[in-house]
Amino acid sequence: MDHSFHHCLLLAQTVFQKQVVLEAAEHGLLPGQSKILDYLLSHDGCEQKSLGEAFHLEAATVTGILRRMDEAGLIKKHVKEGNRKSQYVFLTEKGRKMAAETVRPIMESCEEQALEGITEEEKAILLKGLQKIYENMTKGSKR
Repeated sequence: MDHSFHHCLLLAQTVFQKQVVLEAAEHGLLPGQSKILDYLLSHDGCEQKSLGEAFHLEAATVTGILRRMDEAGLIKKHVKEGNRKSQYVFLTEKGRKMAAETVRPIMESCEEQALEGITEEEKAILLKGLQKIYENMTKGSKR
């Protein structure tokens, strides 16, 4: 196995995401929907464009994911008074239940598996390092 930083980071992200997507698919969720549901659990009623910003996704990609989620009855989109240009995304009761009872446990289980054998101190260092990497990679970018 290649032990370069970029390879290890990409490999870890890929296998983590693949596990989440596979487990979410067992509950009828399509790729991308689980992370949106998880995000909305803490940010219900956010602007649609903030979802794209949160996950570094193109507007068209977010629109496609949300359309399918709306058709599945997981979310509803509304405009708010005084801001007719922006769509706001809300979980439906079905979406909230799916996020809380299915998606969040999947995320927690995958996280537990990924962090097995890693001490609390190592986790804190890893998290701080990943946050710094994110800051470095987004410095000066439009997203």
